[in-house]
Amino acid sequence: MSKVNIYKCDSYNDEDAKPVIDKIIGFYDELKNIKQGTKVVIKANLVSAMAPEKSATTHPSLLKHLTNYLLAKGCSVVIGDSPGGVYTKPYLNAVYNATKMKETNAQLNDNFETVKTTYENAKLLKTFEYTAYLDNADLLINFSKLKTHGMMGMSASVKNLFGTIPGTLKPEYHYRFPKHEDFANMLIDLNTYFKMPINIIDAIDGMEGNGPTAGKSRHIGCILTSSNPYELDYVASKIIGLVPEEVPTIKESITRELCHPDKIELNDDLNKYLVKDYVLIKAHPLFFMDDKKFVGKVANKLFSNKPVCKENKCVGCGKCASVCPMKAIAMVNKKPHIDRSKCIKCYCCQEFCPVGAMQVKSSLVMKVLHRHK
Repeated sequence: MSKVNIYKCDSYNDEDAKPVIDKIIGFYDELKNIKQGTKVVIKANLVSAMAPEKSATTHPSLLKHLTNYLLAKGCSVVIGDSPGGVYTKPYLNAVYNATKMKETNAQLNDNFETVKTTYENAKLLKTFEYTAYLDNADLLINFSKLKTHGMMGMSASVKNLFGTIPGTLKPEYHYRFPKHEDFANMLIDLNTYFKMPINIIDAIDGMEGNGPTAGKSRHIGCILTSSNPYELDYVASKIIGLVPEEVPTIKESITRELCHPDKIELNDDLNKYLVKDYVLIKAHPLFFMDDKKFVGKVANKLFSNKPVCKENKCVGCGKCASVCPMKAIAMVNKKPHIDRSKCIKCYCCQEFCPVGAMQVKSSLVMKVLHRHK
């Protein structure tokens, strides 16, 4: 039986946030009994160079309280991530500055080497390349942010480990795993490889709508933690009103017997934390029929979401075309045109559009279905 703890936390102010971080520290033997000299690496969500108030990244105040405790115990602490884009010191410094990571008092990762590895126990991710700074840790902590996500429906604990893949290589992984269930299993493989024993979700303020970068900040009012990232995500999805089995990473983790919904033990009444009108991106259902046949083509067209450009918002920068792993976007008269026959609905264009012009559009059938659930 796994335990998921939900703690009420109304703000990032020290008087609200520090007591909750202290409770989380008390929950884990790894933190309570941590030894002097322990090397700790915290994998935060630093998806883009955005201010904390945008609610796209892990808030620095929470990281600060955890870091201060570890430093007082004589540990070394490194905070890092590899967002989309070049994995270089100047780019990461811009992200660190915008996200106010220097306020955490931790060392910010400045090791930009990568490691190639083979993972025989993976379901799909048999070979991959990851950020080398993670190897310089005695204890790894996964500290994510609760947000909507175009491809996976939700970004939280499991999805956060995609940040272990160097930014410039992320399109390759979308290319290797174009089906949403395969991409979800790749993310789960990353989690089973790194086996982070402490998983925390910053859900004081989350992101709703056009997440994970162009949505709106939405107050949720809690912090969640568990040693099981899959069951942690299961609980988080219910808080924001998603059907857990419609989130590909959750569905696949249940199939792989890593998530056991009926065995989750909660420390508090979940109903106290539910946000009933959270604006979601509904991940389309996973179809296993042959999408090359007529029935499969019709089903995918009727039920799947797709990225679209709001041309009145588009500034013609071409970022969407440059990040598309399938080269499905061409700029015509400074506006993106999407070749739907190539599009795999990875939503990289939506995630990295700097002005939020790329958005997820649900099919009419899916809008009707979700309206009547």
